[in-house]
Amino acid sequence: MTRHPPTGPSPVYISAPIAALVEGIYRADTTIGHVRSKGDFGIGTFNDLDGEMVLLDGTVYCLRPQGQAEIIEDDVRTPFAIATHFAGDTVDRLEQPIPAPEFETALIDLIPSSNLFYSIRIDGRFTHVRARSVPKQGNYLPLAEITKVQTVFEFEDVTGTIVGFYTPSFLDSVHVPGFHLHFITADRSQGGHVLSVAPHAVTVRLQHIAAVELELPMTLDFLTMQRTRDVHADLAKVER
Repeated sequence: MTRHPPTGPSPVYISAPIAALVEGIYRADTTIGHVRSKGDFGIGTFNDLDGEMVLLDGTVYCLRPQGQAEIIEDDVRTPFAIATHFAGDTVDRLEQPIPAPEFETALIDLIPSSNLFYSIRIDGRFTHVRARSVPKQGNYLPLAEITKVQTVFEFEDVTGTIVGFYTPSFLDSVHVPGFHLHFITADRSQGGHVLSVAPHAVTVRLQHIAAVELELPMTLDFLTMQRTRDVHADLAKVER
């Protein structure tokens, strides 16, 4: 493991609590340009759940329902995004293939405390990546119901980058607890929300994050939202 001294405070920015997405609030006024002003690295979605988001090296990509990626302009809006200015504090090289069921444990072993946020960048070759995206949705259908219409696709022996975050379990209404990862291929042409991954030979960079900037949407939908869903249970269904 290579360790670098922290480069200074770099908070994680969250455009809205994940609880709003769980309740089916899929529209907000936050622009991609605003998200990019908060960081060069992140994930999320777009209004009406119109694809999965990857923010990598300052560029925002939309990962469409069939897995294809396209660059998104700053005026597009998002109901949920999480971003930071990425500068890895630790670098680990995983030289041997790891089966998908064991990979999360391998990542957990790299995290010194489960009570901090971490941004996670994983570059290299993957034996297998199972990913998904969703077609455009109307407002108010609970997020847990979206799994019925998601498209799942498989990448075999592929090179690319995983972009994601680790969130402490006590913040499960703010962001997905544990690991939340998105994948994009090295040529930036395909990707999706990661359901499972088996790395072959990869470099893992972690950034420790001890501060959170959370915005609360000033939309009528959010201001009148009633909490009716079990956020933890619904996210467990959606994210795996």
